[in-house]
Amino acid sequence: MSTIVVWFRRDLRLSDHPALAAAVAEDAQIIPLFIFAPYLLRHPEAGSGRIQFMLGCLESLRNNLRVLGSHLICRMGEQSSIVPAFAREVGATAVYWNCDSERAWRTDTDNQVAEALSEMGIMARTFEAEALMKAGGRETYALENFTPHWHRILNQPVMPRPSALPEVDHRIQDVPLRTLADLGLLPTDQEIPTAGEREAHRLLCEFLATKAPHYMKSLSVAEAASRYTSRLGSHLKFGTISMRTIYQRLQIRKTEVGGWEKRNLEGFQSRLFWRDHFSQKLRNLPRCETESYLQVFDTVRWSNRDDHYEAWCNGQTGYPLVDASMRCLNRTGWLPFRLRALCATFHCIDLFLPWQMGARHFMSKLIDADVAIDHWQWQSHAGVSNTGRTWFRVYNPIDGMAKIDPDGTFIRRWVSELAEVRTEHLAAPWKHGIDYFPPLVDHGEARCQALLVLEPIKSRYESAKLSKFEKQADGK
Repeated sequence: MSTIVVWFRRDLRLSDHPALAAAVAEDAQIIPLFIFAPYLLRHPEAGSGRIQFMLGCLESLRNNLRVLGSHLICRMGEQSSIVPAFAREVGATAVYWNCDSERAWRTDTDNQVAEALSEMGIMARTFEAEALMKAGGRETYALENFTPHWHRILNQPVMPRPSALPEVDHRIQDVPLRTLADLGLLPTDQEIPTAGEREAHRLLCEFLATKAPHYMKSLSVAEAASRYTSRLGSHLKFGTISMRTIYQRLQIRKTEVGGWEKRNLEGFQSRLFWRDHFSQKLRNLPRCETESYLQVFDTVRWSNRDDHYEAWCNGQTGYPLVDASMRCLNRTGWLPFRLRALCATFHCIDLFLPWQMGARHFMSKLIDADVAIDHWQWQSHAGVSNTGRTWFRVYNPIDGMAKIDPDGTFIRRWVSELAEVRTEHLAAPWKHGIDYFPPLVDHGEARCQALLVLEPIKSRYESAKLSKFEKQADGK
C-alpha cells in the first residue's frame, strides 16, 4: 500500500478537500500533516487573534480526523525542509496538497518543496481547492475569461467527505502545539469567534435561513451589518468550508425564493466572486502584496507622522465614527465593509499615510484578514490601483454618520467617553464644546491637500500608455 502525506494549510476541513479526496480514492495509507511556519507566525501582519482562531480550526480538524480513525500530525519549522524530511521519515510515496498563492512566500516554498521531493523520488501532487486559474497574465483575470471559469469550477460536484480514514502509526512524533504560548506568541484580548468546520456550516445555514433577506440593506449600516452579514470570512480564510459548498447552497436557495430575497443572495454571490477575483489578480501580480499596482504612487512623499498613525490605530483621531470603527476592529477582529473603507480613506487621504501601513494594522487585527482581499481593497481605497478612473473616492467621517450610524448606537458602543452625548453632536463633538480628542486634521483641508498631490499623478498616468516594466509586471 502506498503512503500519502496530505499536507493541510488553509484548507482545514474534510469536506470538499481535493487533496484528501484524491488520496482516499487511491486507497492509500494517509498521514495528515500541518506545519507551523515561523515566517507566517512572526510576520508583521500576523495577529495573535487570527492565530488563536486558526488554532481553534486545527482543534476542530484534529477532532474530526480522530472520529474517522486518523490523527493530525503537527510540526514547526521551515516548510521547505520539514515536508521532505517528514515524507522520508514516514516512508511516503507521495505528498498531496492544495494550492495556496496568498503570499509570494507560499508559492516560493511550494516550489522548493516540490523540487526537493522530486529529487528524493517522491511524488508531489497539487490540487486547486479554489476556483482560480493558473497564473498566466492579464488574460487569466480578465473578467470575460475568469467569470465563466469561476462558475464552471464552482458548479462541479462537491468532493465527498471521507467516512473513515486509516489509522496513523502512533510512533510518529506529534509536536503538541495547541496554544499561543506553545507557539511563543503573546496572548490576545480579542473576542475570538467559534472556529471549525461545523461552525462554518452552521453560519451558512443561518445566513441562508434568516439573514439573507436583510443582507444588501445592512451593508452600509454599522449595527445592521453586525447582525446580518454572514461572518463566513474567517472560515473562508482558513478553509473550514469551501467556496464551492457555499456557492452550490446559494444556487439551491435561489430556486426556493424570489424577489428581493433572491436579489440579496445574488448580491452576496457577487461579493464571493470579487473575493476570488482579487485572489486571481494577486496570483498573477504577487508584487502587489507590498507594492502599489500603479507603482508611481510608491514614489509619492507620503507623510511619516508616527503620532498620526498611532492615533489612528488606537481610535483616537478625534472623529468618533473613525475611532469607534478602529476600536471595534481592535477588540473584535471584525469590521463592516463600509467602515473598513471609511477608515482606509481617512488613513490614506486625510492623514496622507501610505496604504501599506494601514494594511499592516488591519491585517494584524482582522480575524478574516486575507492578503489578496485586504491589500487590493486598501490599494483601491487609496486610489493607487484603479486604472481608467482619475477621481478618488473619499469618505466623509462627519457626514458619513447619517447613513452608517444614524442613531449613534455604534459610536456609543465603542467610544464610551461619548455615551451620553446627544446624537446630533456625536459626529463632530469639538464643534459643540465637548471634551474629546481634538481632530488630528481638518477633513476638508486635508482632503484638498491630498488630492492636489494625487489627482495630477493619476491624470498623467491615465493619459500615458503603460510603461514597458508595467506591461511586463502585468503579464503582457
